[in-house]
Amino acid sequence: MSDRNRLPAGAAVLASVVGALAGPAALAQQGAGVLEEIVVTAQKRAEDLQTVPIAVTALSGGDLAANGIVNLQQIRGFVPNFTLDEALGSVTTPKMFMRGLGVDNQVFSFETPIGLYVDGVYMARVTGAMIDVFDVERIEVLRGPQGTLYGRNSSVGAIRILTQPAPLDETEFKADLTIGSKNQRNARLVFGAPLVDGKFGARFAFNTRNNDGWQREVTTGRRAQAEDINAFRAALRYVPNENLELTLRGDYMRDHSATRSGSNFRINPDNDLYTFEESPASTPINEVEPWGLSATLDWSGGAFNLTSITAYRELKYRNAGDVDGRADVRSFEVDRQDLDQWQLTQEIFLTDKGDGPLKWVAGAFFLREHNEFHWALRIFAPPPTQHFDQDTDSYAPYAQVTWPVNDRLSLTGGLRYTYEKKEIDVTQNLADGTPNPAFNFTGTKKAEKTNYRLAVDFKATDATMMYASAGTGFRSGGFNGSARDVASVLGGSFGPEDATMYEAGIKSDLLDRRLRLNLGYFYSDYENLQQAVVRSDGTISTSNVNATVHGLELEMQAALSERWQLSGTLGTMHDDIEDSLLELKQTPALQARLGTTYRVPLAKGALRLGGDVSYSSKHHNNSENYAATLVDSHYLVNANVAWESADGHWTTMLAGYNLTDEFYPIHGFDIAGGFISSVLFTNTPRRWAFTVEYRM
Repeated sequence: MSDRNRLPAGAAVLASVVGALAGPAALAQQGAGVLEEIVVTAQKRAEDLQTVPIAVTALSGGDLAANGIVNLQQIRGFVPNFTLDEALGSVTTPKMFMRGLGVDNQVFSFETPIGLYVDGVYMARVTGAMIDVFDVERIEVLRGPQGTLYGRNSSVGAIRILTQPAPLDETEFKADLTIGSKNQRNARLVFGAPLVDGKFGARFAFNTRNNDGWQREVTTGRRAQAEDINAFRAALRYVPNENLELTLRGDYMRDHSATRSGSNFRINPDNDLYTFEESPASTPINEVEPWGLSATLDWSGGAFNLTSITAYRELKYRNAGDVDGRADVRSFEVDRQDLDQWQLTQEIFLTDKGDGPLKWVAGAFFLREHNEFHWALRIFAPPPTQHFDQDTDSYAPYAQVTWPVNDRLSLTGGLRYTYEKKEIDVTQNLADGTPNPAFNFTGTKKAEKTNYRLAVDFKATDATMMYASAGTGFRSGGFNGSARDVASVLGGSFGPEDATMYEAGIKSDLLDRRLRLNLGYFYSDYENLQQAVVRSDGTISTSNVNATVHGLELEMQAALSERWQLSGTLGTMHDDIEDSLLELKQTPALQARLGTTYRVPLAKGALRLGGDVSYSSKHHNNSENYAATLVDSHYLVNANVAWESADGHWTTMLAGYNLTDEFYPIHGFDIAGGFISSVLFTNTPRRWAFTVEYRM
């Protein structure tokens, strides 16, 4: 066995603690406590989490608040075999990987294999999608191919974010202020009220997040990795009768945070990776502005339920900066990276009324997307600028049926057919701004895919359900959106990536619902896996490989008493790339987390104590497996203490994150042995935050 697949001693101890603290003996010695039922809509219907034959992690708004989670990135430890960091250029762009698949480049041509949905609306671009989780009702993370119900680019999973609905009966008001490290200044405001009692309501939410930055340029003192984010969300909800509901939503975010900069690890005079050098001639830019409108119609009259989700979204992204970590050269510098994108989506689906033996859903999805991308990469000399125009059309009908064979055994089958077409036009302007007549390319890619899901679940006892499934999914192919010559546009093009996954698991609520254990094993086979590879000239291309990943996943919750709860996750991954000695990036052999909350009643209110420790074994964060950018094994420790007033109106919380100040690189380059670039992009160091919240 390789060192990478050997269980580290510290992690073995952590895994043992998870099992020991959740064991029946530990629970038997405590007072009564009951875990709440968790309702999810992972199969497009409301169901108890423990009855859904899918690996799903669900976090309620209360879970997010109790753990001091303000941003989507902070859920990473709560989901087995899942990593989530900030991408290179923007603090609001996620770098997500699950079970060995993901994307770490926000170029328009690279799709994510983890579908992201906000209130049922599919987000085609992940740029700007690392949202603050304010006024969120629930987050559901579905692991494994979601090729039947969620389709394109959900080949390894999906993340569903559901915001709070507009109230119809009572006025709601909530506001909080946060101060913290590096002059952190956050504010959130939520207001909802019925406009016509029982029929028409509105909800508004505003969020702002700012700080002075975690990185410093050594010569000028310019701060990087600094936050400057404002977001707004609004919803109108109309319920004229018990059979009809219409919700209109709108959202806008403005992220003008300072860019994240790389620190040169070969030439680093002060030996501090949170300082960096940049060329005086460079102009760092980061502007991310997504907005969108949607309309959701739910109708429950007649023989079935109907849901229609219509949405339009736009995204503006501007990015530039020095990526070689040196002030004396301009060897690797993004002069321009501009994206203008819009998308129109329509989904309509029908579900059964729940009064018959079969559970079924049938629907259709349509996407029209346009991307306009301008890209200029300086490698020692003034660069040409490439212009890409790409249109995408995608159509997909789908259906899934669950048949209860008897009171305990059910069979599920689903199919989805997808037709997709991408058309691209590429031109180039030379460094002096004149058009290059030799650089002109027009191309089309088409794909037709049929994905399936088969599952069987068996209710062994009233508290235990076992399931097994096989399913497929795909990630769209495309053209090389980082190309600087026509040959690279074609040579870097890639076909669809296919995923086939087999899974078996058990979900159980034990000891009178005081202990929840969900355990699963998966085996995934990836064909034509799309790997972003940095070439020797600094440009990014795509290689296709075949690979397998398999592992275990455990989720645990335990109510040790009415006051004390534990939670934990554990995930293992073992990967193998066909005919290669390289390892898949972002596939640590072991990840684990153990968290706790304890509530202490007081004369005036209550005190809530919380904290967690998570572990990740060493792994690579790039396809080239650079030794210098290896992520070493590390622990992350968070803790918080909160006071809640007796009337429930006031809450204060002091939270600390990464308390042991662990360092690990979230990305890195080591191009041409450092001749072009040798930089690391750092995680966020130790920090604290103090929050005061009032709710009516």
